[in-house]
Amino acid sequence: MASLNEAKTSATRTTSTPLTPHILVVDDDAMIGEQLERLFTHSGYKVTIANRAEQALEFLEREDIDLVVTDIKLPGIDGVELTKRIAERWSDVPVIVVTGYGDIDTAVEVLKLGASDFIVKPFSAAAIHESTRVGLEKASLFMEIRHLRHRLKESCEFGGMLSRTPEMHRVFEIIRTVAPTDSTVVVEGETGTGKELVASAIHYQSERRERPFVTINCGGFPEQLLESELFGYERGAFTGANQSRPGKIEMAHGGTLFLDEIENMPLSMQVKLLLVLNNQRVQRLGSNHWTRVDMRIIAASNIPLKELVAQGKMRSDFYYRVNVILIELLPLRQRLDDLPILIQDFLRHHPVAVRKNTTGISNSAVDHLTQYNWPGNVRELHNVLEKAVILGKSRVINISDLDLDFGQSTSETKANATAPKGATELPLYLWIREKEKEYLIHKLSAYRGRIGLTAKSCGMEVRTLHRKMQLYGLDKKAFSKRL
Repeated sequence: MASLNEAKTSATRTTSTPLTPHILVVDDDAMIGEQLERLFTHSGYKVTIANRAEQALEFLEREDIDLVVTDIKLPGIDGVELTKRIAERWSDVPVIVVTGYGDIDTAVEVLKLGASDFIVKPFSAAAIHESTRVGLEKASLFMEIRHLRHRLKESCEFGGMLSRTPEMHRVFEIIRTVAPTDSTVVVEGETGTGKELVASAIHYQSERRERPFVTINCGGFPEQLLESELFGYERGAFTGANQSRPGKIEMAHGGTLFLDEIENMPLSMQVKLLLVLNNQRVQRLGSNHWTRVDMRIIAASNIPLKELVAQGKMRSDFYYRVNVILIELLPLRQRLDDLPILIQDFLRHHPVAVRKNTTGISNSAVDHLTQYNWPGNVRELHNVLEKAVILGKSRVINISDLDLDFGQSTSETKANATAPKGATELPLYLWIREKEKEYLIHKLSAYRGRIGLTAKSCGMEVRTLHRKMQLYGLDKKAFSKRL
């Protein structure tokens, strides 16, 4: 699996420092909990105490736990059910069950459910130490991978965004730099690249973090409705205005107003918003009263604002007012090295992946994903993974689980290939892929979908042809019906 290989590779590059195992003790008896905490702490372990199974599950979700020691008898969810859930969701985390003399049969049942050992009360320090040592030793590889993954995420994550690329890390640095200021920021990038995440990161790293973060999609409303949404209105201002209502601008007072898809804002609205930005006050529809506002503006666009100005779709005075700090986001096809960490992060947090215990993706599936053009970027990646997890039959995502439309993803680049000189050129690897697909379609048509003859004619193995047909979404039945 890609995740395991990735962690092993990281291990070879990381200076070997002793890991401090993190042990979770689950017991509603405070005295026993304190005894175990002292015992483990004295032995150099990090210890977390939970007095209920529900609390223990929350810790397991949030933190890197390497071993669990739990009593069988707990209020609410008991130790048996807790062990079962840990085995289903965190199968690499060993569980030691503490039981009384009368619970031996139950302890044996828990071992069948996945517990690594059980200890009978009253227990000795030596027995606990030995059971813990054996449990951690058996799970040492998984523990190392878990800690490496945590360190990797810490070095790659910022404001809910994940990336290893230097370009994205420069974006993170810009966010850190501009967040403490009140400067207006424009975020440019294709759909699905995470523009709202950037805006949110700026807000929550700023001094305005305790105040509202208000968003509005400028492309989601017709012009008149957009005006009432932004500026608010008084009762009777228009038909249906039965009560006064503040607009997004007033609601963002003290905080941040995020204008998404600003490329769709009409020119007339740009004039009115420019007046608000210059005077720091707003007037509701149907009112003569001006209200002072103090807000930061962050705008996002799928189209570079300079192009909008050149096309006459954005006023130059509005452009110069909002375009103070520009942040440009890379499309996913230009940061394919981020695919493994984006995939693993998705699998760790998506509820269906968690419930089905889908924990990884095959190397061949990752290679398949890197060959795709990702016109919908990270949002499309999440959709593809969600479908694979829901419909998949195993705990590992394979190529057969992935539904990618290579024809659609390359339609834009195909158009570029036939565009006049000076237009954006088709990348070489996409051009080669397109030509190979056309070649295979021609051959399959000529031999009416007969795989053996087609493979021989192409000078390739049958399994190689099968793999390429799967890659390009070609079905032999479609060719067998052709005349």
